[in-house]
Amino acid sequence: MEVKDMICIVCPLGCNLKVIRDNRSQIGYVVEGNKCLRGVDHGIKEMTNPTRVLTTTIRISNAPLKRLPVRTSGPIPKHLIMQAMELINRVEVKTPIKVGQVIIKNILDTEVDVIASRSMYQNFKQEDYLKDYLVQG
Repeated sequence: MEVKDMICIVCPLGCNLKVIRDNRSQIGYVVEGNKCLRGVDHGIKEMTNPTRVLTTTIRISNAPLKRLPVRTSGPIPKHLIMQAMELINRVEVKTPIKVGQVIIKNILDTEVDVIASRSMYQNFKQEDYLKDYLVQG
């Protein structure tokens, strides 16, 4: 019998879950310790196909900073994170970059893009950054 203890990260409660593989159950697993149904879904997903949103930085040239924060537009399989990082670490972009701009399309055939988490311009103008964030927010 496969058993895994984990903390649910779906909501701020942080329930201590115990996920037990049980072939007698209709869904194949029993989840204990959850205070909501989302905990059941999270526990089963972590056992069957764990995914994560990847947040990191890439090199940027012609900018006031040397690194641009980026993230995936959705979760990717956890086992692909290191491969994704290898690919991301080979990329360098040039200004101008706008928040939300796609940096890498369909990374590792996951149907998830790597996007910019902030705008970056060659010449720093605070009003440019504020304008972009007010539009996004």
